[in-house]
Amino acid sequence: MLQPERATRQSWPDSKPLPAQRAQLSLQRAFTEQEYEQICLGFIPEKMEDKWFMFVENDMLYIHRSWTGFCIYQLTLIKDGAHYVVGEVFANRDASQYTSAGDLYDAKMVLYLIDFLLLNERMPLPMPANVPAGITTELYHHHVIGAGQHAEAQPIQLTMRGMLGWLGRWLIWLIKR
Repeated sequence: MLQPERATRQSWPDSKPLPAQRAQLSLQRAFTEQEYEQICLGFIPEKMEDKWFMFVENDMLYIHRSWTGFCIYQLTLIKDGAHYVVGEVFANRDASQYTSAGDLYDAKMVLYLIDFLLLNERMPLPMPANVPAGITTELYHHHVIGAGQHAEAQPIQLTMRGMLGWLGRWLIWLIKR
C-alpha cells in the first residue's frame, strides 16, 4: 500500500499567508494521536474540482483555497497528554479574499474540512443561513468543497429541468450577495 504524500507549504503554488484582517474563532476539539498523524498528511488537490489545500507546519494547520491560494483558516494543534487539542483558530476576514457567513459558520466549517477531507468522515456539510432552500446540499457541497476524496462515493443524479431550476435559484442567490 502506497503511503500518501505529505502536504507541505511547497506542495501547492502561490499559497498566501493569512491576512491581518482576521477573526479569532471559539472552537473546542481534541484529536487522538492517530487522527493528528492523519491531519499532518494534509490535503493536496488532485483535480480542478478539489477546492482546498491543507498542510501542517510546526503544529499549525493551514487551510487554503486551492484556486486562489488564499489562506482562509489557520489553527494551532497543542499536545495534551495522549491527545492534541485545538488552540487558537483564526478565520480570514479580508473581504477581497473571503466572504464569511459568520464566526459560528466558520467554526463549523473548519471542523467539517478536517473531518471530511483529512479524517475521511462522512457528515453533513454546514449550511449558512443565507443559502436558499431550493439549493440542494449536493450542489452547495460541490460549490464549497468540490470533489474531494469522496467524489466517487455517491454520484449526483440530475435532470435537465432540475439543473435549470437550480441554476436560476443559484444566480438569484449570487446576485443578492
